[in-house]
Amino acid sequence: MSDIRDKHEEATCREFLSIYNKENNTDLNFIRKGNPEENEPDCICNNNLVIELVGVYDNLYQAEKMWNDARGKDIKRQSDSPLFTLDNLQNEIGKKLQKMESGNYDGFTGKIILVCNLHSQLLQDQEVEEYIKSYTSFRSDGHFNKYFDEVWVSWKSDRNGDWKIKKLE
Repeated sequence: MSDIRDKHEEATCREFLSIYNKENNTDLNFIRKGNPEENEPDCICNNNLVIELVGVYDNLYQAEKMWNDARGKDIKRQSDSPLFTLDNLQNEIGKKLQKMESGNYDGFTGKIILVCNLHSQLLQDQEVEEYIKSYTSFRSDGHFNKYFDEVWVSWKSDRNGDWKIKKLE
C-alpha cells in the first residue's frame, strides 16, 4: 500500500500546488516525498515549504472502501455509518496538531502547510464555503504550543468537477 499511498500523496500535493500557484501568483514546486523516519512532513517543496496531507472521509467505511478499491480488493460489508465529513475535518486537524506537538514534523524547519482533502462525493461547494466561514481556528484557545503556518481544505467542486482549495487558517 505504501507505493499507492506515496503516488497518491505526490499527486495530491502537485494538484494543490498547481491551484495554489495560480491563485497566489507563486511558483512552488514539489521536490520529493518527505521521510517519516526523519520526522519530515509528507511533501518537501521549494522555497523552504513543506506540506502535510490528511484525507478526510465521510466515515470509516468510505476510507476503507476507497483504499481497498485502489489496491484492487473487495470490501465485504456495507456502510451503515452516517456521513460526517465536516465533523471529521475538525477531528483530523486536531489529530495532526497533536502529532505536531509530539514532534512528528520536527525534521524540517520552515513553513509547514496542512492540506485537508475532503473525499466526500456528496459535499456541495456551498456546504464547504459555509463551513469555512463558521470555522473556529485551533489557535483561538491556545491549547497547543505548535501550529501549522496555514491550514487549507481541498475538495472536488459539485459545479464543474474541478478541485478547489480554500484557506481555513
